[in-house]
Amino acid sequence: MLVVKSVALAALAAVSAISSAATPAGAQDIFPGLAMARVCLPYASRAKSFESAIRAARDMEFRRPVGDNAPLDEWASEVEMVSKDGRWRLRIEEGTVTEGDADVYSVTCGVWSNQASARQLAQVAGLIVRGNPLWSQPPGDPWRWDRHTVHPEEVALRIDVSERSGHPPVLAARGSYY
Repeated sequence: MLVVKSVALAALAAVSAISSAATPAGAQDIFPGLAMARVCLPYASRAKSFESAIRAARDMEFRRPVGDNAPLDEWASEVEMVSKDGRWRLRIEEGTVTEGDADVYSVTCGVWSNQASARQLAQVAGLIVRGNPLWSQPPGDPWRWDRHTVHPEEVALRIDVSERSGHPPVLAARGSYY
């Protein structure tokens, strides 16, 4: 419960910091921060289930992409959504991944746009964690922030910006449960 409260407080602080700095011309620049605060961080910290994260994204007017009319299976483990204006995409997923020698249950929520650079997304992430002593950056990795948890052998939470060749950069919140 402590993880959820600190993540919620950090997210609210980021939203207020982002909101107070926004201008009408830059309104779209705060959108990934709002998506992280309302959907991604609560999902990664397990304060929201897969289904409630989808509902939260729909409340922000995300929808399934055009042409993706297939119903979600009851056992679906990933969904991609697009913002009302078509600029932003959000992907919510869960499942088992391999980290080192172990299989880990992982939940990830990421937001991206073809019009946002990795640097812009990293600035949003920096606003989210700024001033919160529970978040730190590993040395040599300027686009990753790790959350200090009470039981690091059981849960890890991080925010990062990742880039893959041929794809736009993604700002993601990831929760790993060992």
